[in-house]
This record gives sequence, structure tokens and C-alpha cells, in this order.
Amino acid sequence: MAKFKIFTDSCSDLSTEIRKQYDIEYVYMGVVVDGEEKRADLDWVDYKPEEFYGWLKEGRHVKTTQVSVPEFLEKFRPALKDGYDIIYIACSSKLSGSVSTCETLVKPQLLEEFPDRKIYAIDSLNASCSEGLIAMEAAKMRKAGKSVDEVANWVEENKLCFNFFATVDTLTYLKNAGRIKGAKAFFGNIMGVKPIFISDALGNNFVIKKAKGTKNSLEELISGIKDAYIKEKGAEVIIGQGMAQERAEFIAEKLKAELDIEPRITWIGPIVGTTCGPGVIAVYCLGKEVTRYEGDGK
Repeated sequence: MAKFKIFTDSCSDLSTEIRKQYDIEYVYMGVVVDGEEKRADLDWVDYKPEEFYGWLKEGRHVKTTQVSVPEFLEKFRPALKDGYDIIYIACSSKLSGSVSTCETLVKPQLLEEFPDRKIYAIDSLNASCSEGLIAMEAAKMRKAGKSVDEVANWVEENKLCFNFFATVDTLTYLKNAGRIKGAKAFFGNIMGVKPIFISDALGNNFVIKKAKGTKNSLEELISGIKDAYIKEKGAEVIIGQGMAQERAEFIAEKLKAELDIEPRITWIGPIVGTTCGPGVIAVYCLGKEVTRYEGDGK
């Protein structure tokens, strides 16, 4: 059976610890800060998370870039040369063009060079640690001896069972980045009201309700996960935060008490952090299938 590597991208928000534990690799996206290009580094080598979120708070001009062709080639070519097949679990195509770049520009070139190898570029229809959780489950299947085809097929069939529930301090960053659906219902930012949003069945970030105040918004995230989570599926629960550690710890304690689980708390990385802003917090799990989509009127 051919061996294979699992890749995600900077949008997956998988920490160094998690990637090492599950043997997952990733390709870099980029952030451009006041015209200076930097790697969207999940190991926080070039800059620390507090520094990054400080740039956003200061109002510096920060934008994101997708995975480049040279970055794909630099990471994928050595793996293929060493006899590995590749599964690339990508950020939702509704939020990034990276999966299209891989499928249309990178994959044909590399398969011409390595015709005996396989490359799967999978649109996760997710972002942040939901994308990361898919990679983690794929890695568990690989460790159990499943083939690259079996794992890729499982991901395609189950990717909508990965849920997240998130909130932000302000919709400004998401609106400026064009990364949120259903925001019109807010009529702009309303004092003290926080949006609760999910990834819908089409891969959009979609506002599903409003919560009055921070405490209520956290309770909504907890309620969402409690409803969606299926413990028998055996996946981890992850809490991602961007300068919201105390809120993350509050959620972790509640989930530990009410669901008897030990969530992991991790930083939300530069890509998602740029589009959501300081104060973003989200909870991610494997559970019920996501069937709601933007435009369903519910």
C-alpha cells in the first residue's frame, strides 16, 4: 500500500503540538502588513500572536493571500519524489482560492512529473480548526492503515459533519474582508450585540443569530456544540481564540462539566485572525451533519 502525506494550509489553525502529534504538514498562506509580506505562520516564529493581534488593534492595514504555486511545489514535490501520495485538505473555496490553485495549476504539473503518484485536493467547506479537525481524523485513519483513496473518500463524504460555532467582538473585520453572510440582518454593529456564526453547507461563514452581551454569546457557543457534538465519533473538541483566553477557559470548563470532555485551547492563526479580529472565539467538533445554508431563510 502506498504511503501518503496529509497537508492542510495556514487556515487550519493547527498548533505545532497538534501537527506533530498527528504528523500533519501545511502549506503557507500569507499576510501583508502595511505592504510588508509575511508568512501566515502557525508556529508564530516570525512574530508572536500578541504582536499580530496588536497590529489589528492598532488599525494597521493587514490583508491575507492564498497559497502560491511556488509554495505548493516546494512542499509537494519532495514528498512525491520520496514516493508519497498527497491529500491536501484545503480551506473552503468560498473563503480562499487555494484549493482551485492546487487543483488547476499545481496538480496537473506534478502528476506529469510523477505519473505514478496520487494527489487529492479536497475543498473542506470549512475553515480554522474545523478544517484542522478533518485533517486530524484523516491522520487517525492513516495510522489505522487506511489507503489514500479510502481516506480521501471518507473526507469527501463526512466533511459537512465538522461543525463550528463562533463569535467576534465586532463584525468590522469580517465585513471588510467580505467573509460573512447574513450580516445584513445586523444593520451594522449594534452596541452590546454579538453575532453567532457557523460554516454553512456551502462553505460560507453565516450569521445564524444574535446574542446580547459576551456571557450570552459564550453560552450560545456552548449550546451549539452541545447540540452538534457526537461523542461516539471520538474526535477532539477544540476551542480557538484570538486574545480571548479567559473566555476560552470558561467554555472549556463548562464543556468539561457538561459533556465530560477535555477541549484543547489553541490560538486562532493569522489568516482567520485577520478576517475576524481580536476577541474572536470559536468551538469546533465532529458531530451532526451541517445542512443549513445561506439563503435558506432560517
